[in-house]
Parts: sequence; structure tokens; C-alpha cells
Amino acid sequence: MTFEFRPSALIKANADSLRQTVRVIVATAAAFAAYKTLGLHEGYWAVFTVLIVMQASIGGTLGAATDRLLGTLLGAVLGGIGAALGRTDTLELGLVLVTVTGIAALVASIRPRLRIAPVTAAIMLLSAPPGSSVEIFVRDRIIEIGLGGMIGVLAAMLILPARSHGVVIARTLAVLSHIDRMLRAQADALTAGLALPSSPEHAALRQALAAVELAMKDADRERASRLADHGIPAAVPRTLWRIRNDLVLSGRALDEPLPPAAMAALAKPTAAMLTAHAALATRCSEALRTRGKVDRGDVEACYRLFGTALDLFRRSDAAATLDFDASGRVFGLAFAAGRLHRDLLDLAGRVDQIAPTKVLAADQS
Repeated sequence: MTFEFRPSALIKANADSLRQTVRVIVATAAAFAAYKTLGLHEGYWAVFTVLIVMQASIGGTLGAATDRLLGTLLGAVLGGIGAALGRTDTLELGLVLVTVTGIAALVASIRPRLRIAPVTAAIMLLSAPPGSSVEIFVRDRIIEIGLGGMIGVLAAMLILPARSHGVVIARTLAVLSHIDRMLRAQADALTAGLALPSSPEHAALRQALAAVELAMKDADRERASRLADHGIPAAVPRTLWRIRNDLVLSGRALDEPLPPAAMAALAKPTAAMLTAHAALATRCSEALRTRGKVDRGDVEACYRLFGTALDLFRRSDAAATLDFDASGRVFGLAFAAGRLHRDLLDLAGRVDQIAPTKVLAADQS
């Protein structure tokens, strides 16, 4: 077996990471050049700020830069007040430090966007040069951090810009991939007549859903700042979470094999129905990639066959012999299947509404 090194394939596979690397390199160089040109004595704060605020999208960078500046303003004021007290004794300085950082930490716990405030306050208090003007020291730090934030946002906007629309789509594709695998695993367990094996997919799906929500917030921030209109319905993350909850319900019903009578009557149509819904999740992914409409395929037909088989089993003598636990799992699976069908079709409708991102006037000038 031979290994062929293909640089073009490697670059294509890591294109997003390489673009982010270029943005960070250029922004860092710009911050270094700016603070040297302006003669800022501690201009490395601008460089640090660039490295902190640069995110994978314009909206993420804008949000991080705003949070950094707000937290810096609070921390700088508190640190400056502490430094103005002029305490040089170790015990007194320690008391001032814990008081200042404690106040900043309290505010940050109430307003998480200000989480950088305690760090800034401590650095300001401990790094203030003896005998220097506190007002000038505080002013310079705010200027340097503001400069770094501005450079970071401009770099995100102008250098190989990555809009949050694309990040939301990419992370949604990852979620749909997890959903597809989980549905097929449930179908395979039914076909084999075995319990659904434990899987790390649930934890991975939760993480992927949280990533979609974060990217959606960044996309909304871009739209609010008139940088881009992402065109993604706000209901998409909520619908994905509902599908995840449906998978939890159906997974619990399959933690043990269904009773033999239920397995004989329901295994085949239920597995076919789950497989059809997995295919629908895949077609939602394809529609997201191509900006097309979702092909519903044979989902409705498979779901109707499942419903018919369930009705026949419900009226059968075998259903009456099930104990409470077995009956709960069988009809719990039917309830989860109904919700899953509704929510996946709802997602398909949401995907149909998604339009390519639109660059707004602020980005066209």
C-alpha cells in the first residue's frame, strides 16, 4: 500500500484553518506595526488583544472584541482606582488586590460578557509603574486594547472574510451527520433484534448543537451590525434540539430488545421508517450544501406503513399480553417516532427557507 502526498487535497481539507491562520498573522503584524509606529510604551496589549479576539467568523470576532473592550473598561477603572491608592506595603496591596478583583468578579458573574474585567483589574493594579500618572496609565491601556480590537475586527472583515452564515451551515451539517448515524444505529438494532448499543454520539450531538447555537448568535450579531444578512431561520437550532430529544426518547425505548411479539410485528416497518428519516437528514445536508430544496423521498410512505403496522399490533391479542414495562417501551417508541417525523419534516421546511448570505451596504462600500 503506497501513500501519496497531495498538497492540494491537504490544503482543501484544511482551508478554513489556513484562512484563519492568515487572518491572525496579518492582524498580529498590523497590531505590532501600529503600536511601534504610535510609540505606545506597552503596546503589546494590542497584540494580545488581537490574539484573544480573533474568531472563526466576523460576528464571533466582533462579539469577542466588544466583550474585551467592555471588560477592559471596567477592569481598567477598578484597577486604576486601586493603583491610585498608592499602597506599597505587601499586606495593603494584597487587600486592595482582592477587593478590586472581588468587585470585578461579582460584576462578571452577573454580566458574563465582562469576564475579562477581573484579569484586567489585577494586571492594571500590579503592573502600574511606581510614581506614574494613574490616569495616563489607564488611558493608554484602553487605547491599546481598543486598537487591538479594531485591528482584529478589520482583519476579520477584510482578509479572506468568513461570515457566520457559512459557519452555521457547516456546524448544522455536523449535527445532521450525527442524527443520520444515530437513526441508522437504531434501525440496525431493530433489524438485528438486539438492544441499542451505547454510543458516544449523544454527547457529540449535544456539543455540535451548542456550536450551532453559538454560531447563530454570531450570525445575528453580524446582521445587527449590518455586516451581512445570514438568511437562516431562528427556528433551525430549536428544531435540531427537538430532534435530539426525539432521539433520546426512541433510544430509551430500544435500550432493551422489544418483546418477541412486538418485534415480529414492528421491527421491519419501524427500521424502514427510521432509515427513511435518516435519509431525509442526509438530504437536508445536501440541500444546505447546494442551497436547494429538500427532497422528502419516501418518508411519508414509510411513516404510513409504520402507522398501519402499529395500529394492527395495538388491536392484536399479542398487545394485550404485554406487561406494563414492555407496553411502555413499545408505545413510547411510537410516540417518539411521531415526534421525530414531525420535527424532521419541520427541519426540511426550514432548510427550504434558507437563502445564500447577503452582504449589506456597510460591507459593499
